[in-house]
Amino acid sequence: MSRTTVLSIVGPGRSGTTILGSVLGEADGVVSAGELRWLWRQGLLEGRPCGCGAAVDECPVWSKVLARALSGGDETPSGIAAALDELASRRHRLRAIRLGALGRGGWPALERVRAVTAQLVPAIAEVTGARVIVDTSKRAQDAALLAGLPDVDHYVLHMVRDPRAVAWSWQRSDKTIRVGGATRPMATRELVPSVARWTENSLCAEVLRRYVPPERWMFLRYEDFAARPQETVSAILAFLRQPVATPFEDEDTVLLRENHTVAGNPNRFRTGRVRIALDDEWSRSMPVRRQLAVRALAWPFLLRYGYLSGALRDRFRRA
Repeated sequence: MSRTTVLSIVGPGRSGTTILGSVLGEADGVVSAGELRWLWRQGLLEGRPCGCGAAVDECPVWSKVLARALSGGDETPSGIAAALDELASRRHRLRAIRLGALGRGGWPALERVRAVTAQLVPAIAEVTGARVIVDTSKRAQDAALLAGLPDVDHYVLHMVRDPRAVAWSWQRSDKTIRVGGATRPMATRELVPSVARWTENSLCAEVLRRYVPPERWMFLRYEDFAARPQETVSAILAFLRQPVATPFEDEDTVLLRENHTVAGNPNRFRTGRVRIALDDEWSRSMPVRRQLAVRALAWPFLLRYGYLSGALRDRFRRA
């Protein structure tokens, strides 16, 4: 069996992972699958549309992928979704990262998801003709499972964004999603739960990093991507050992075509010319006291990821 390269983009929600995945998916030989973890629940059980607008089981790409991935087996979307929920529970999460990355068994839920994922990855490559599959699932345990597959050349891109920007984005209610043919507002999240999720995601990513070879791990801040999008995408393609041109028309403008992302931020439905630019509305609109609250809650990772000013950084390090 030929090996497939898979890039897992890990990081907190609202950190630019969807748009980055869409841009990478425009490069020759690369396909962005969206958030693969949601294929079974959001895509098949809830009826959320593919990036092309069709139902997942009617999409010209995913219908073929599913026919190959589930052929000859008795797996059901509900059964796979339940197994994924078990792996994602807080009390199982670190175990899922360790056993998944090491390719170990003995856990029925993990073995179930691993078996179907081992069929899903080559099916996507076969149907799309891609050499590289980008999975924007964000969670460390999902990336760990891919890392443990024997026929996958796995890479991890850890992408973060200032938690103040993330918390501000989660409080906005102007985005909508389509579920079962109806449109509804995208979920929002209050400040403390938002920062807690950001911190939890960062911690799990750091645990995952222990199981990934250094040459297969790349760290990226959203702010650096937004400042130098073409340069950043070129560096990611080089990291993946893909000597292909970036899909940019100039330094910050890319033409996005219809995609087949299975789930993710509503931005995945955007097509046409898109200019990548920094979204820093939070710095002007978020009350200072709330910005200070986020900084107090998340300062260890703010320090680690370079989000503290020089004076504050030196003060925390002395402490």
